[in-house]
Amino acid sequence: MNIDWTPEKVNRLSELASDPEEYSENKIAEKMSDEFSELFSRDAVHNKLNRLEEQTALVDKPRPEMPYFSKYEDIINGVEVPKVFEFEGPCISLPKDRLKILHLGDLHIPFQVDEQIQTAVNRNRTADLAITVEVSDCYSISRFNKNLSIPLELEIDYVLRYFEFMNETFPLTLVLAGNHQKRIAKDLMKNLHPSLLFLMDGDLMNKLAKPFERVVVCKTPIIQVNDALFTHAECFSKVDMKAAVSVYQLMGEWKEVLELNPYSCIVQSHTHMLGATYRGGHCKIMESGCLCHVPDYAVQAFYSKPQTNGYLVLVQKEGKTDFNLTREYTFGSPPYVPNFNPLGRYGLNV
Repeated sequence: MNIDWTPEKVNRLSELASDPEEYSENKIAEKMSDEFSELFSRDAVHNKLNRLEEQTALVDKPRPEMPYFSKYEDIINGVEVPKVFEFEGPCISLPKDRLKILHLGDLHIPFQVDEQIQTAVNRNRTADLAITVEVSDCYSISRFNKNLSIPLELEIDYVLRYFEFMNETFPLTLVLAGNHQKRIAKDLMKNLHPSLLFLMDGDLMNKLAKPFERVVVCKTPIIQVNDALFTHAECFSKVDMKAAVSVYQLMGEWKEVLELNPYSCIVQSHTHMLGATYRGGHCKIMESGCLCHVPDYAVQAFYSKPQTNGYLVLVQKEGKTDFNLTREYTFGSPPYVPNFNPLGRYGLNV
């Protein structure tokens, strides 16, 4: 019996094959037969898995010098590309019986860990929505002391590679900017005459997302999807979960001004910590971890606890976050590599 391998079935197969529980091919066939009300044999699953290497992948893509910028330069500098989803305010309503959200926080490209991003995506290819935060590090114009030479144009190329990957994988990806993306504007404002500030029209992430119809950059520092809030507030603490609790308190004070809808879940990025706590049993508060290598400045200053790499998955039923199905997944704390060269991975010289 031939299987009609629709994208939905292929994504679910990829998820099951990437599941941490490591289902056998027989078990995968049983689960898919039950979920799709169609007979999946072990041989059909085995043969399709052997062909999945052709599926869109972030890891091991060829990387000659700036191929992605060259590919999309005309669109980036041209007219706007219509998006599959547009919004103005912070509140987004996505009515669905069951909505699955994959949250990838603090990538800090080019210091991202591609293998971890790939694993998180493979395990959640049936997600209806991806939210990604602090995509770019803007290392070359950082105020921190730098011991590497990483051209901004190469970092931009990696961001385009990532956006292309997300655009090809998920129905919708929302990009929430962080403090690092502000570095470019701050750097320019130091040198530009006020009459020339019009040159800064539009931010970096918005320009780089132009070619991708399913990648949408949020215009606000906070977004709300049904009853879940996502932020990258510049709150930090050495105390576990204190930053997220501070955001919970801030949102209580700002919710009327921001015209937020009632919410029961808050996700805070920025801290590179991973965890969850509750308030009054009616609100789940989470910190989203990160997916990047340990930066030199974190170790040199010891300004925080060691980071925890990981990601979040949120499940909402009829617009309400299900606390029991919403959880964090960890890759642990990666070892610190002094003077880590992110370009060396790709055969490029620093």
